[in-house]
Amino acid sequence: MGSVAPNRRDGFTLIELLVVIAIIAILVALLLPAVQQAREAARRAECKNNLKQVGLALHTYVETHKQFPAALINSGRYSNGSTVNGATRNTTGWTMLLPFMDETARFDKWDFNQGSSTSNPRAGGIPGNDTTNAPLWQDVPKGLVCPSHPDGGQKLRRLPGRTTDYYSANNATRISYLFSTGVFTDYNANYTAYNSDIRQGAFGNNGGATLAQISDGTSNSFAVGESWGGGLHKTSTVYGPYALVGAHTCCHGRTLSNSSTVLQQANVRPYLANYGLNATFNNDALKRSYAWEWRSGHAGGGHFLMCDGAVRFVTENMDRLNFTRMAFIHDSGTVQLGD
Repeated sequence: MGSVAPNRRDGFTLIELLVVIAIIAILVALLLPAVQQAREAARRAECKNNLKQVGLALHTYVETHKQFPAALINSGRYSNGSTVNGATRNTTGWTMLLPFMDETARFDKWDFNQGSSTSNPRAGGIPGNDTTNAPLWQDVPKGLVCPSHPDGGQKLRRLPGRTTDYYSANNATRISYLFSTGVFTDYNANYTAYNSDIRQGAFGNNGGATLAQISDGTSNSFAVGESWGGGLHKTSTVYGPYALVGAHTCCHGRTLSNSSTVLQQANVRPYLANYGLNATFNNDALKRSYAWEWRSGHAGGGHFLMCDGAVRFVTENMDRLNFTRMAFIHDSGTVQLGD
């Protein structure tokens, strides 16, 4: 009598297969956030390094020219003679930094007799030809786009139906950083006109600070900070920042206070809701910020280059008065670095 062969089964049952798939799905769900966090950490490190390189360029510029560059030269948005050579140029501070950012060849080709943008709704006059330098400004210097910024590196498209386009920057590339200009913007007068105003930042129109003017201390004062632009982060798709095109809102990072002589909580309180790092403007449904405001998509805050070349991650919950003191270079206030 022969033996009976034992039952033999090949492969998995359906239930076993479903269990394996469920386990794999759980493992992926557990690992994915960690992978995403690691990638964001790497992007944040690259963003921080971008600003460190900007700091090196700025201090090399200062060694050569004895002061920081202007945020904007001959702005077309100021109507009372802010121009240096009699015409709107809208030349940005990033353009002036080109030789110090390994972009000497581009700087040498730049025609400073021509404008980078015809934006001049207030100044009037002849702005120059904004197409002459277009091949030079339609791309940006390396390191001015945060790798986490979804709108960074995108091209601005000319507004349809505009015969006079104030932004005049078709195909200009959006970047991720603005110069800290205190309370002032591209509508204001020359930098030196506000030397007695405590709300002065390190940069302005047709001028920038000397190291001696930063009496609050270079380690306590903002130089450059993150300001993500575009429709995802600003209330208009045409808002900056931009690098080599001096269009409206290209270059100025603004921090508000209502007194030119006194800085205390009462001076900054009116601006708590609408302005400041990652603030929502006028209860915007998409939680976007206004034109010149500081903005970042990094969780909890944004990177700022200090005037001494150090880079700090500033939390969006920092005390508003303390944040404002860091934006102004000679307000005589004491900054609490632990905030």
